[in-house]
Amino acid sequence: MRRYFDAFESVLKLAVVVIVILMLASLSAQVVLRYVFGQSLSWSEELALLGFAWVVVITTAIGVRHLSHARMDLVFNVLPKTMHRLAEVMITLMIMLLGGFIAYAGWDYLMETSGSTSAAVGFPIEFLYASAPAFGALVALFSLERLLPWAESLNE
Repeated sequence: MRRYFDAFESVLKLAVVVIVILMLASLSAQVVLRYVFGQSLSWSEELALLGFAWVVVITTAIGVRHLSHARMDLVFNVLPKTMHRLAEVMITLMIMLLGGFIAYAGWDYLMETSGSTSAAVGFPIEFLYASAPAFGALVALFSLERLLPWAESLNE
């Protein structure tokens, strides 16, 4: 099962690299066209916003998987060592519930705004708003993985 999570993470990392390259290419083209040729692209900023949203979603979820997000160890310093695992499980369950809530609320918002389009390009706004339920689902999935036996080896 661990190898499936690792493979999924590799796919997500590849997606991030592709998205960042597309963002850099479109923004570089925008700068060159604006300052060299006096023209500008109407779609580059929207593409960058869309890409940035997805990059943040994916990399934050990967951060949850590896516990590389900001944490406060204040609670652990006060607890006896025998309670550390229980505290970790409780925190992980809370993060998983939060991810589930974000997925649910994000899906609800996605359905409410269904059919809308972006201002400049006119792409379906669902491409952007789908990042919220995807974020929640990824956080919940990777939090669930944190409860499995190999989770300790994921810590960075």
